[in-house]
Amino acid sequence: MVEGKTQKIPPQGFDLKSFFPYQTRVFYKHVIQAVSRVYEARYDMKPNEWRTLAILGSGNPSTPAEIVELSSIDKVSVSRAVTNLSKRGWILVRANRSDARSKVLTLSKAGKAVYHDLVPRMLEAEVELLSVLTDAEVSELKRLMEKLHSVADKPA
Repeated sequence: MVEGKTQKIPPQGFDLKSFFPYQTRVFYKHVIQAVSRVYEARYDMKPNEWRTLAILGSGNPSTPAEIVELSSIDKVSVSRAVTNLSKRGWILVRANRSDARSKVLTLSKAGKAVYHDLVPRMLEAEVELLSVLTDAEVSELKRLMEKLHSVADKPA
């Protein structure tokens, strides 16, 4: 579509399978399924739990709000992930001295062990997933994704 022009497609001509946002969602589902096998099989984790663990694995304490911001996971799902990871003893939750309404989260010793076990395996899964592309294609894919991300992030 050319900037400033709208395509006139009658509703009966709409094909969901060729609709880019739909294709993106299906693509996302397949990518997540490919990599989630790693943490599901080893640790019975869900995708939001893995993303929360991965963010905390960076070494910086985070608040749930920061995890929402960094992960693109909604508040309720972050809350569930924090609860589940905390019950498993993988994260520590303590009061936030600068904001009494929130908590500060860090990985426990056990959580760090899980993180250090999973990261190399996740990187291997990424390499396997991208193995059908050349280095140039991977770079181009990432460039195009960033380009689309910048458009999608603009306010309506």
